[in-house]
Amino acid sequence: MLRSLIYGMAAAICVAGPLAEAQAQTPVKLVLDFAIQGQQSPIVYGAESGIFSREGLNVQVDRGYGSADAISKVASGTYDVAFADLGAAIQFNGRQGSVKLINVLQIYDVAPMVILSMKKSQITQPAQLNGKKIASPPAASSRVMFPAFAAANKIDPASITWLDVTPQLRETMLMQGQADATTAFITDLAGLKRLNISEQDVTVMRFGDYGVDLYGHALLTTPEFAAKNPETVRKLVKGVVQAFKDSIKDPSVAIAAIKKRDPLVDETTERGRLELVIKNAIVTETVRKNGLGTVDEGRMLKTIKTVAAAFHIPETDVKSIYKSDYLPPQAERQIR
Repeated sequence: MLRSLIYGMAAAICVAGPLAEAQAQTPVKLVLDFAIQGQQSPIVYGAESGIFSREGLNVQVDRGYGSADAISKVASGTYDVAFADLGAAIQFNGRQGSVKLINVLQIYDVAPMVILSMKKSQITQPAQLNGKKIASPPAASSRVMFPAFAAANKIDPASITWLDVTPQLRETMLMQGQADATTAFITDLAGLKRLNISEQDVTVMRFGDYGVDLYGHALLTTPEFAAKNPETVRKLVKGVVQAFKDSIKDPSVAIAAIKKRDPLVDETTERGRLELVIKNAIVTETVRKNGLGTVDEGRMLKTIKTVAAAFHIPETDVKSIYKSDYLPPQAERQIR
């Protein structure tokens, strides 16, 4: 009987151990900016690889429907954190009249926003977009931020005819000539290949090349959530930094993570998207020198001023929207 009792207690401990560990995980609900593709894969990798769980977090990563959608969901409390465009968050705060969202980790050192057009349309300069038809999902950050691009390049926003489409239909309409241009991310160049469109067939106008040099996607949360859960935010930021470092070093690990969720993922296309965003938005000279999440306050202020001017909203001071308090040490953010 004594032996049976001991065995029973040992079995109970073995079962209780994992249960206790699972119960100790702090839940975090994170919404992405859009459908899960290559550019979002590092965050999915963080959840699938155990990086977040090793920090004591159980992070639920869900797709979004545009940066504006993700931002609204965090502001309403439906989600705790969003991976979304900083410019869209600045605009949201300005229209609310107060700081509803803060940036706790700047991920994209450069906003990868572009205007794409077929070369046969002969649109080579921003001003030539006046009076044209542009296809884009309504909540896509590149469309949300188009007024800033228009203001910098003498484009009359009222002259634009917007075609509300899904991301997949957007490229098809461009190819078929039903749209003159699209607002997009640089990552969408990888998706054009499925339509047998090469980069040589397309004119790419980067926002940053035409007067709109903005910080891009960041981890966004509410001031209330961060104040109530500072350690959770620190652990999440640390985990996201590690997930991006791993994905930069070996993109295949991140693509494998989204393939695990969706076996139909085209690995070549999604790896192409990830590599494009790493090259064009994440790993800049500044980041190589100073590490992921490094922010220049002067450039952050410029981002705020550009967005405020374009949307006719009050300017926010840098310290009220950007919080460096949750960053891991610089040595842990260095890319090697």
